[in-house]
Parts: sequence; C-alpha cells; structure tokens
Amino acid sequence: MKGKKIIPLLLAAVMGISVLSGCGSSIDRKKAGATLDGEEISLGFMNFMARYQQAIYDGQFSGMFGTGFWSQDLFGEGTDTETSVKKNVVENIEILYLLEAHMEDYKVEITKEEQAKIKEAAEKFMADNSEKAIKQMGASQEYVEEMLRLNTIQNKMRKAMNEEVDTKVSDEEAAQKTISYVKVGNTSTTDEEGKSKEYTEEEKEALKKEVETFAASAKEDMKAAAETAGYTVSEASYGKDEESLDAALIEAADKLKEGELSGVITGEDAFYVVRMDSTFDEEETERRKDEIVTERKNDHYTEVCDKYKEGVKFELNDKEWAKVKFDDLFVMKQEEAPESESEDTQNQEEKDAEPKEDTQEDADTQQDTEENTKE
Repeated sequence: MKGKKIIPLLLAAVMGISVLSGCGSSIDRKKAGATLDGEEISLGFMNFMARYQQAIYDGQFSGMFGTGFWSQDLFGEGTDTETSVKKNVVENIEILYLLEAHMEDYKVEITKEEQAKIKEAAEKFMADNSEKAIKQMGASQEYVEEMLRLNTIQNKMRKAMNEEVDTKVSDEEAAQKTISYVKVGNTSTTDEEGKSKEYTEEEKEALKKEVETFAASAKEDMKAAAETAGYTVSEASYGKDEESLDAALIEAADKLKEGELSGVITGEDAFYVVRMDSTFDEEETERRKDEIVTERKNDHYTEVCDKYKEGVKFELNDKEWAKVKFDDLFVMKQEEAPESESEDTQNQEEKDAEPKEDTQEDADTQQDTEENTKE
C-alpha cells in the first residue's frame, strides 16, 4: 500500500457497498456522542465512522467466520467483536481531534487545493454507494469530507513526527544470523484414536535416539535426511533480542560456525538439530534495520499522542453510544485505488502500532476506517 494516496485509498475500501440485511438506524444524529474539553462530537458522525468500520470488517471477515462473527470474541479481549471495534473507534476519535488541535506544533495545514480534492472525493463516495447502503451507514457529504480532512491532518502530522526520528541503525544493533533447524516435539504424541498421549521417559529417550540418528545423517544434506526421517526443516533469522525461538536452540546455534551442524538439543518441549547458515546475514540485517526504524517511528508517534492526552478531558456519552449497533450487514466490493495529490499513507507496520489501533485489519484500510469527526 505504500505510495498510494489517502483519499482514493479510503474510497477503494468502500465503493460498491450494498446492504445484506437490516432495518435502519434508530440513533439521533444531532445528539452529542462525546465531548473533548467540552466541545461536542456528533453521535451521527461517530455512528457513521463505526458503521464504516463495520463495512470493512464485513468485507474481510464474514467469508471466514460467517455472518455471526460480530457476537464472537475474535480478538481474545474477553468481549464480542462489536464491543471491541466500537471501543477502538471511540479511542481514535480522541487521538484525531488532539492531532487537529496541535497542528501548529508541526506547522500542518490543509490547503485549498487539498480541501477541493476532499470535497470531490466525498461526492464520489456518496455517488458510488447505493442509497440504501448510505442510509444504513449514516453517511453524509459533510461526514465523509470531515473524515478525509482528519485523515489528511493525521498523515501530515505523522510525517512531520517521523522527521524527528533517528533513522541511523548500526550493523551491531540489527545484526541477524540465519539458521536451519528440525524440531521434534517430545512431550506428547497422538494415538491411533486421535487422542493426545504423554510420552513416558522411556519413549522420550527412544525418540531422542531417533533424532540423534537423524543428526548423524544430516551433516552432508540436512534436507534430504529430514525427508527420509519424516521431519521438516525450518529456517529462521534472529538477532540479539530474539525471544520467539527456544532459548536452548539459540544458545546452541550461537556456538556454531557457518555450515556447522549441532547434535541433539533438548529444548523446553522439543528436541532440536540446528545448522548455522550465516553468522551475519546481510539481507536479513538490512530488513531488521528497516523494522527498527519503523519501531522508533511508531514509538515516537505514540509518545507524542500520549503527551497530547495529558490534561485533556474526553467524555463518552455511553447511553447514546450504546444505541450504535452492527445488526445489519454490508457487502463490499474491493476496487483498485487510483493516484491522487493528497498526502501519502504510512506503511502498514507504522499503522499497526498507532495508539489503540486494531491489529487484526489491513493497516492502511483500517487507519482510514477509524477516523472520526465533529458535526
């Protein structure tokens, strides 16, 4: 998505929406959905942003989880998906308006040309979606324009914040080693009836001998030996802060020279055999440098946004917000986004790490989805 422009990217995500089911919204659009330091944010717009988010989720998840996924706990947060998504929408309202309030900090402004393009894009949005879908979503020309305006401000603010980040990363900090390894679980197996069965100590010792036999035969051709033994060879790259791989595996790998193969390693829940493919993988090291820079930018953005929250009073109208429901479903047709003159969107890794951002969605689409506006 990097290099695509903000306005058409937003519209590409929602053009062609139709309504699968539903009977319309019962909310009062004119009521306040929340206040930020006493200034009202309309319930109508908040409802639109939530329903817009719903349309994105319907398009991405209904095929995988069925039409009842909104009542499921997809994110493991101990609540249904509707509650989780609505919570994210509310949290992003505060961030977006705080960024707007601090535009002067980074000399950010919306030009007349940009405002004209926002108006044009909003008109296209209203024209490209069915009348029924527009009604169900609670969309209006005003709401779409404001969403795009806030989106543009956010991207400009983030771009300016990124300029403050140190992008120099040393080889030492990012250095990556690459290994190939075989993992053989040593805690349990599956019997003929498909039931899990814990290994006895005798069985575990016999299994270890089998892995030792494999290790002895793998010195010349690890992949061929693994195929013969019925094992799978996996590859991984890691650095000094590695936490996802078994500590015993990393400790043994660090003692190897390039091309060397280990003996049997006893890990937390498996036996391993590892080969050191590269003690300094240049390609993976460069990739890790990019990741580190992205992490720094995300951390800085979060720090600035958290600072903006200090001393600010944000209040949600819980009674009215509870009336926003995802009872009806949307059908969404994805289309390719054309180019535009508006601000570039950030890459997916940066968007995934924004404060309170939902990590389950396509980052570019979701970022546009969760913007909010005042009436």
